[in-house]
Amino acid sequence: MRVSRVRIVNYRNLKSIDVPFDNLVALVGENNSGKSNFLKALSLPFTNDESGVSKSLSWFDINDEAKEGYYSFIQEHRQDILEEHVDPESFRSIIPSVSVTIDFQPEPIDAYDVKDILVPEGDNVVPRIQYKWSVSDPQDLLSLVSSLLRDEEDISDIKMSLLPMNEFRYEVVTPSSEGNKWLPYDVSTRFKCFELSANRDDFAANPKRIGSKPLIHLLQGKVDSEGQKRIEKGYGGFLETIREAAKLDEVINWQDYSDDPHARDFFDSISVLPNMPAMSSILSGIRLGYDDESLSLQGLGHRNLVLMAVMLNAYLEASHDISLRVVEVEEPEAHLCANNVLLMASFFKAFGDKDSRTQLVYTTHDAEFVNKVGLDKVIVLHGGAAVSLKEELGPEEMDYLSNNPNTDIFKLLFSHRLVLVEGITEELLIKSFLQAKRGLNDIKVLSFHKGYRDIIDIWKKINLGNANKLAVIRDFDDQPNAKREHEKKADSQVYVSTTTGYTLETDFVNSGDNYQMLIKHYGEEFGWVGMDENQLQEDWRKNKKTGVMFRVCHDLVDGKLPEFTMPSHIMAALDFLNEPIEKKQAGPEALV
Repeated sequence: MRVSRVRIVNYRNLKSIDVPFDNLVALVGENNSGKSNFLKALSLPFTNDESGVSKSLSWFDINDEAKEGYYSFIQEHRQDILEEHVDPESFRSIIPSVSVTIDFQPEPIDAYDVKDILVPEGDNVVPRIQYKWSVSDPQDLLSLVSSLLRDEEDISDIKMSLLPMNEFRYEVVTPSSEGNKWLPYDVSTRFKCFELSANRDDFAANPKRIGSKPLIHLLQGKVDSEGQKRIEKGYGGFLETIREAAKLDEVINWQDYSDDPHARDFFDSISVLPNMPAMSSILSGIRLGYDDESLSLQGLGHRNLVLMAVMLNAYLEASHDISLRVVEVEEPEAHLCANNVLLMASFFKAFGDKDSRTQLVYTTHDAEFVNKVGLDKVIVLHGGAAVSLKEELGPEEMDYLSNNPNTDIFKLLFSHRLVLVEGITEELLIKSFLQAKRGLNDIKVLSFHKGYRDIIDIWKKINLGNANKLAVIRDFDDQPNAKREHEKKADSQVYVSTTTGYTLETDFVNSGDNYQMLIKHYGEEFGWVGMDENQLQEDWRKNKKTGVMFRVCHDLVDGKLPEFTMPSHIMAALDFLNEPIEKKQAGPEALV
């Protein structure tokens, strides 16, 4: 069994999200895009009373936009509320509530596990559970609001009082149009959610402890009755060793010094018994190690690597005591070197391929944790909205991104100012030019080999409505139709620039005094003396393409080419990127 779909409404910055799930899910996005909020929301339906984690939310957990809609209604209908002209059920519809709905995809063997959570949907039934945080009695809240409004014209100072959390209740149910059913306790305990948060820095830092309560609980859960018996017998043997080493028989031997004939019977009955502690206490005395050294002596990166490897490896084992185990990992790349990132990413990929009752969901800022597992596992978050690449992109778009060897999904989707170019020569030239300017800029350059129309469409789906900008620089290649089709994609966020001549080399040679500059600095070295402009650019393009650009870029950065003129099609693209763009409010509609 696995989670197949997640819908989140009004939780923190997540206004409305509806995305499919796979065995392995990678959440990517910029800081404050909602990744951690997504993980927290996902855990709410799986949180049970045994976990010690509260299922109740706070005023700050409710989406700001939903709250503002509620307050606007109160302000606009203030008089109607005071005169009791507002129907309680109509009022319920504008009271913000938080919900997290989970759909499952079971296997035939899971029939018993899902029998109590089936919901009719069309001609089928879907296993589904829902967490909801909402007002249980709208009439009670309406009466409270009315009493507060009598003495207040402006509600801006009493917003929390108008939406008090003591009016809210949580419920975990099987939602249905025929009426919600409370999730039975024995069913809820079969769904587990475990978190490895980003705050793992103190793991195993103390040499006296294992460093992780979840790991202790995990080990304890694997001790069956036979294991309990073996541990108890082993503890008895451990005590016998202490008795012999400490010579306890010589300590409790007062009978040898007593004149009382009954002393021997009395003192012979005194014994040293094992004080068997709780299993958690025994396991907490264990220390993890690496290379025969305590893990506390290892670096922070190694401690994080061992923690994730041990925990995830243990979770791979299917358990008959649970229906599903969801494991959340925040930023698995934290503190890992490049080699260990590759190792861990490969382990995540193997984890996702396993057929177990465990599903892994993680956030990441590292391309390896995307490229290794596949783009079809990626959910992109932006501004509180989410898009599944698998669902939003067609097969051709997905294949295009997956097969492009230069794909850096983070640079591609989240750079504030991005230039896409066709090859290494354009990339070298633009990076060197920007470096030579000696000024600060946030322009990123990424090489792609054709197919810009598809990638522009992908970029727009993710960035519509924000302040990011994309410039595409392409070669003409004697293809006027392709030029027109690409330029149709241009808008306030996207600029498409094409060479006037056949390729970059043609425009480079023809720009400003670049022809004379090339002859002066490189004519003898590259055999260009006596060549005209057409001959030079053709020789460069066909015979010395990258080598010449390396030399030019090196000298450009060193300030040896003051007469250099950037080709106009590139300069126009850079000017476009440096112009400000009015930031719009992004929402779910921007991603669909």
